[in-house]
Amino acid sequence: MYQYTDRVSYSEVDSNLNLTYFALVNYMQDCSCFHSDDLGVGVGYLAPINRGWFVASYEIHINRLPKYMERITISTYPYQVRGMMARRVYTINSESGELLVYADSLWVLMDLVNAKPARIDDKILAAYPEDKDRPPFDFSRKKLHYNNEGQKVGKFIVNENQIDTNDHMNNSFYIDVTRRFLPKEKEGFSEINVSYKKAALLFDELDVYLVELETGYQVVLKKDDEVYTIVEYK
Repeated sequence: MYQYTDRVSYSEVDSNLNLTYFALVNYMQDCSCFHSDDLGVGVGYLAPINRGWFVASYEIHINRLPKYMERITISTYPYQVRGMMARRVYTINSESGELLVYADSLWVLMDLVNAKPARIDDKILAAYPEDKDRPPFDFSRKKLHYNNEGQKVGKFIVNENQIDTNDHMNNSFYIDVTRRFLPKEKEGFSEINVSYKKAALLFDELDVYLVELETGYQVVLKKDDEVYTIVEYK
């Protein structure tokens, strides 16, 4: 387990002073990066060997969003680190110990030169032993599918400030982009599921489709009929 503490800043909240979904995912991503770099297997280790972790999916459960000025603790628990993939659980707790957010994620180690999955080496494997204290949350791990339904509601072009060290659009921006196309009257979702199908590159122009579900919405990013990302808000 790895954790760090922080305080929610003004630049991370919405008009109701609640933490944005974009900032929420960034907290989880930063926790992963801090953990890996502190262990010596982070960006500084991966970049010279042309490796990088790509997130394949998130399952995020929100009990309550942290508010402006609130002190929080972000924790992560890596598990099932084997082959070319790894999973991480995240928790965000208030200063009093209230569980605000918990999430599961699936990551793939990629060969950045050949754009294909790469086997986890012994150094990375040794850095992430199975954590017996990992909280026993019940995740569905459902696979998201898009059935070519819904309405095209807009498009956007990937710009420079959305690109990460892997030269792809950073995973948090997919949530930042898709939530902007949700109906204005709907907010306060308790679950967000994300399936990353294909990484978007600089200046890619993606079409946005909105599908109304029985219990929420699905926002889909596509290019030339190929699905890049599916995000479900419930």
